[in-house]
Amino acid sequence: MDTRRSIGLVFSYNEDWIAGAYYILNIIHALNRLEEIQKPSITVLTDSISNFDFVYKETKYPYLDYHIYPFKPVKYNLVEKAINRISFFLIKKKLINKRKSIPKLDFVYPRSLYLISGDLKRINWVPDFQEEYLPHLFSEEEVLKRKKFQKEVVAEGDIVVLSSKDAKDDFVRLYPNSKAKPFVLNFAVTHPDFSEENIEELKAKHGLKKNYFFAPNQFWAHKNHIIILKAVRYLKDKGVEVVVAMSGKASDYRNKDNFKNLENYIKINGLDNNIKLLGFLPRREQLCLFNNALAVIQPSLFEGWSTVVEDSKKLNKILILSNLKVHKEQVKENGFFFNPEDIIDLASNIEVVIKNEPKTKIINYDQNVLNFAKDFIRLIDFSLN
Repeated sequence: MDTRRSIGLVFSYNEDWIAGAYYILNIIHALNRLEEIQKPSITVLTDSISNFDFVYKETKYPYLDYHIYPFKPVKYNLVEKAINRISFFLIKKKLINKRKSIPKLDFVYPRSLYLISGDLKRINWVPDFQEEYLPHLFSEEEVLKRKKFQKEVVAEGDIVVLSSKDAKDDFVRLYPNSKAKPFVLNFAVTHPDFSEENIEELKAKHGLKKNYFFAPNQFWAHKNHIIILKAVRYLKDKGVEVVVAMSGKASDYRNKDNFKNLENYIKINGLDNNIKLLGFLPRREQLCLFNNALAVIQPSLFEGWSTVVEDSKKLNKILILSNLKVHKEQVKENGFFFNPEDIIDLASNIEVVIKNEPKTKIINYDQNVLNFAKDFIRLIDFSLN
């Protein structure tokens, strides 16, 4: 008799927020590191079979299934509503139910209220509380929407998962009377094999010199690409030539002119040979460029728990990153911190790396992945108690 826990993971693939897809993949990869008897059976709750095929291809998890589910609340027409009102009044049951049945699951993550009914704990994941710190990067409507979700869904749920202690502190401060119990889950990454990628071909394809820095972030305003451009311009004026490759989707739905403004700055300041905009890259190609960069620059004004940082740790790369509390929580080795609003501070760190080419301290990242898996099992146990 199979006594494995049966869990559901909600998955969607969206290039505008690819970190969300990577997050679920990394959970599955981590669980695959557990001893065979500890591995739960996983049902991927998704809106297309192609998404499931992608998950299986990337993870090869041995106990994987899927269930197609609509991710929008179902709607009833006026006649259907009337029938259900009458039937519920007469027999305490709705005759028309458009919800699709799902497999019996012990645990679903992250749990959306309209996705599943029943006795399962309501477990929500909040990556961060960026709107509290950078409200000017959001429309008033979106700030209100995020706060409404946090107040009515997250805080009224059973468990809220935060990716960092920093985010947990924000949640406790913002919702001191929350019914939901906070649970910190530091995620770790697992990489696909990218050994067949040819770095020389990639450098030629993207016009990169031998030594380059890498800034692999979506072009959202809070990712703060502009300070890299200004630091490179500052160094160029000093006679120090720096090349920075930047990958990621060009769109920012909240700040539609952000990418255009960056392009204009590059053109006006003659940085075409210094800044290489690579667009959205296939994961293996991106990881090969990661692995061969002189260092990774992470200049964000806000983060929850950065996938870019975890990728860098996994690949044992030097990081030049903004001095956010969460970055200092996340990075204990191989990091150079700078003020994300100080051009000269960033430029100085870049120059130090160019001149000294510091050696990295090897960390046992496999243990991070195993700890992630064990903490996820602990989350499941926490929800079942």
